[in-house]
Amino acid sequence: MAVRNSPAGVQVLLQFLKTNARTFSGLVLITLLVVLMRLGMQWFADPHRFPLSVVEVKGDFRYLDRARLQRSIAPHTEGGFFTVDVAAICAAAEQLPWVYQAKVQRVWPNSLRLQIQEQQPIARWGGQGFLNRFGESFVPEEPVVAAGLPGLPGLAGPAGQETRVLEQYKQASALLAPLGMKISRLELDDRRAWHLQLASGVQLEMGRVKVWQRLKRLVHAYAAVFDGRMDEVQHIDLRYSNGFSVYWRQDVPAAAGAERA
Repeated sequence: MAVRNSPAGVQVLLQFLKTNARTFSGLVLITLLVVLMRLGMQWFADPHRFPLSVVEVKGDFRYLDRARLQRSIAPHTEGGFFTVDVAAICAAAEQLPWVYQAKVQRVWPNSLRLQIQEQQPIARWGGQGFLNRFGESFVPEEPVVAAGLPGLPGLAGPAGQETRVLEQYKQASALLAPLGMKISRLELDDRRAWHLQLASGVQLEMGRVKVWQRLKRLVHAYAAVFDGRMDEVQHIDLRYSNGFSVYWRQDVPAAAGAERA
């Protein structure tokens, strides 16, 4: 037996299609756009379609080995203009101790520009490390020729105290500079006591408390006690409540204070 379509059912279907025509058209358009986008991404992702031919490295290098930098980033430069992993290139460059920061820029149509900011050491840290101007420590893997880094002060302290030691070095340097004194080493030991050595070789013991008040006391007494005689001084102990003691090179201590604190 043949089944006839009900005129009322057909009318309802036609009305439904007419009412939702825009919705269906929108869904078809969205589906088409998604398909086109995926096809486009696959097309652009083909490394053979937009191959990289130039990797430009820029920066002012004093200590960084350019050849070593190129070897470090080379495995990460494989790929096309759109697919190369620029984050991996930056990470590989910044793994090198002498690299402070790396930035990568794509240059159409086939180049990468790698901008390197080199570490600028302003002090030695511990045995083989250095500090940059932000108080961050880094330890080069390769030996550094001492002649290439002349005049850097030596700083030392417990791990995590780099910034504190650097700031105290700056304060102490500013305090002693008017007297013509230059610091060659400043150390904060594990007991949090400060030890300072001048470029002349004179040792200063500053203790743990009221350190900078004690150093100011020395500065104020300089003209009366040391003027013209600093080359005779071996050791100065500032760990006194109201004075300090001086040990001259003849190993005869001359007390200039009271009870040590």
